[in-house]
Order: sequence, then structure tokens, then C-alpha cells
Amino acid sequence: MASGSENDLSCPACHEIYKDPVLLTCSHSFCKVCVETWWRGKLTQECPVCKAVSGQKNPPRNLALKNLCEAFLLERDQRGSEDLCSLHSEKLKLFCLDHQQPVCVVCRDSKTHTGHRFSPVNEAAQDHREELKKTLKPLQDKLKNPNTHTYKNGKRKVFIKGSLITKVTTKKKKKNFRSIQNQVFKQNDE
Repeated sequence: MASGSENDLSCPACHEIYKDPVLLTCSHSFCKVCVETWWRGKLTQECPVCKAVSGQKNPPRNLALKNLCEAFLLERDQRGSEDLCSLHSEKLKLFCLDHQQPVCVVCRDSKTHTGHRFSPVNEAAQDHREELKKTLKPLQDKLKNPNTHTYKNGKRKVFIKGSLITKVTTKKKKKNFRSIQNQVFKQNDE
């Protein structure tokens, strides 16, 4: 439900907070887009509320109303960032460990959360931050060196220009090279 201030700052055409408000000669204000839409296809530019004919095709911007609307929206956004319970309009000070969600003091005492474990929101947030850091660490390491991967079995595999080299394959290649080298020497000796 809209508050009194919000009703005072709402366009009578779209019922939203004014966006780029203009002032008609009859002193009614509208969003610029709303009045232009209302006037589209009409022979005369009349006020959508009182039907008074406006002598201006481009009504002046209502800067005072625009500033009030911007201040109201800014204040409303800041109030919204306080994290209030949608059921009780109380601050969310606790975190239900069983439901993994923030709750207010009234919710804690409700039937929904009977027998549940709680912690302060700040502590729960810190715990979640630490858990996220642990989860992100391997991903960040992978980003730092995208050519090296360590797998669960402890083997480290390195991708170089599309070929996979491990310690095992490196040893096999050296052994094969020595074998070929020995065969070449034997053939040269014969």
C-alpha cells in the first residue's frame, strides 16, 4: 500500500513515482511520457485530469517535483537496505541455522521456528564468507595458472600448447627417446 508521500509524488496517469515530470498550464503534473501518450492522436492537448486545454505542445519540466521524487526514491532505497522482515517489519537480527535464512525476533518465537538453532546475522554472515572463501580458493588458483591443474589423486597435470604432460608420460618419453637413441647408435656402429 502506498504511503501519503508516495501518493503525492505519483503521476495520476500511470500511478508511479513521477519520471521526468512536466507541468501543464492548469497546474497538474504528469510524467512527460504519460502526457505525450495521452495527447497522441488527439486534436487538442488537454489535461488528462481536468480536461483543460493546454496551450503548450511541449510543457515545461517540473524541476522541483523531479528533485522531490529523486530524494524520495533515494530515501526509500536506503530504508529498503535495512533488511526488514516481510512479515513483521522488524529488523532481521538473527539467522535460522535450520532454514538457512535471516529472521526477526518475532519469527524466532513463532511456530515456524520452534526448536530451531539461531545465531546473530553478523556471525552467520562471517561463517558464510569464510565458507565461500574456502570454496573460491581453488577456483582463484586455477585462474592464476590456467595451465596447471591438481587432481584428487594428487597428480599434477600441465597443459602446454594443447598436449598433456604428466610426470609419468615425461618418464615414458625419456625412456622411449633413450631406446630410440640406443638403436640409432647401434645402427651407426654396424
